[in-house]
Amino acid sequence: MHYQPAVIKLEDVAEVISRDFRHKETITCYLGSNAATPTACLDFLTAAIKAGQPKLPFIRMVHLLLQGPVPYVEKGLQDRILAYSIFSTGDVRKAANEGRAYYLPCTLANIDSLIAKGREYEPDIAIVKIRPHEITGEYSLGLSVEAIHTAIDQAKCVIAEMDFSMPFTQGQSIVDAQSIDFLVDDDRVKPVYDFPAPDFDNLPAAEKRIGELIAKYFIVDGATLQVGIGRIPDAVVGIIKEANYRDLGIQTELYGDGLMTLQKAGIVTNRKKKQDMGYSTTALIMGSKELYEYVHMRAGIQMRPCAVTNSEEVIRKNSPFIAINTAMGVDLLGNVWADFVDARRYYSGVGGQPDFVRALNDPAYGVPIITMKSITGKGESKIAMVHPPGVSLTASSYDGVVIVTEYGIADVRGLTAGEKALAIANITHPRFRDEYLKAIHDDPLFTKSTAMVSGKTPHGVTMYQGNVKLDEE
Repeated sequence: MHYQPAVIKLEDVAEVISRDFRHKETITCYLGSNAATPTACLDFLTAAIKAGQPKLPFIRMVHLLLQGPVPYVEKGLQDRILAYSIFSTGDVRKAANEGRAYYLPCTLANIDSLIAKGREYEPDIAIVKIRPHEITGEYSLGLSVEAIHTAIDQAKCVIAEMDFSMPFTQGQSIVDAQSIDFLVDDDRVKPVYDFPAPDFDNLPAAEKRIGELIAKYFIVDGATLQVGIGRIPDAVVGIIKEANYRDLGIQTELYGDGLMTLQKAGIVTNRKKKQDMGYSTTALIMGSKELYEYVHMRAGIQMRPCAVTNSEEVIRKNSPFIAINTAMGVDLLGNVWADFVDARRYYSGVGGQPDFVRALNDPAYGVPIITMKSITGKGESKIAMVHPPGVSLTASSYDGVVIVTEYGIADVRGLTAGEKALAIANITHPRFRDEYLKAIHDDPLFTKSTAMVSGKTPHGVTMYQGNVKLDEE
């Protein structure tokens, strides 16, 4: 007879943990994340903690971004349960900024180094979502693989919410029944999180200009893409679709509606990939219900752990590789930050940006692009003279990156400090550009280039020359 996990209800989750770990004072729990956040389990576990019944050990919750409400970060619970968040938003971000949750800096490629056997955050428990296959009886992690296999391998107790709202994905999302201790089969399980699809036909002007620049100067037939989710990556995807590139590949940490659009259009075929040829590979999927219907049982989309999707070796094998990521800010020396607004305001996490930047440090393998609008919604420049003191950097001045704003491209790879500053200053918002150029001119730190004296377009700079007009122009 084949092994099957013990079936429990949501109110049994706390009872299981209390019973199995009654002799431990502290335990570590690794959570599935993003669209596959096991919200119902978290709700019932938090309710048990608040009630004080059953008696539970102190719980360290380790996770990436969690969608929806995260009740255990409420004030007053931190002596019984505490978040250790590798990437945050919403409730967890607020808690971290108020000293009620920890930010655990780690790139996605290196999560295994935190939670592997004998490491600081080796999990005692893993709580995840799974989708059973109606015919084969196999289980799939669906929308979130990230580092879950490592967590399952180390955990002494694996609890899986069964959720038929989640697509059954293929590849390294498959989990054998023997790896699951308890299966939560309960009508009160919350469905996976879905989000409206982007409107690719009505892209904002600034984002559209950025998309045009990247599509025109960097995308080539047969390239492999890593593209995040957001207005700027959506714009890039929209322009790529219009340009009709051929045989693109996908190797990304997060697959969304934009990449689905390219794959549906036949622009993505993955035929030129050297590793995982024929498959789009990703560690996470998040987006619309249409996206979830598309990836359900689709062999052409394969799940892989972040240790694979963000691996330097795999990225380089799939060259030419174009990685497109956004940031909170860039300074004139080419330093990039993404997880903090400033040293006192935590925002999200480093994610996988450093993984792709460092894998593509040698231009022979591709281009690491950092893209952002030149100003914030409040009209402040996102390009600073110097980065805020105390923030961590997702790319340093010695990393070879390409910076793209709605005003142009600053390819700072191989440039001197003075050339970098001049190039980046030229793609700032016009409201700040003259101030920055004067500061560079007056600063003896920067050796003055011929371009500074002649007024010619500096080395590494390509200014936007298209027809899309901005409101301020």
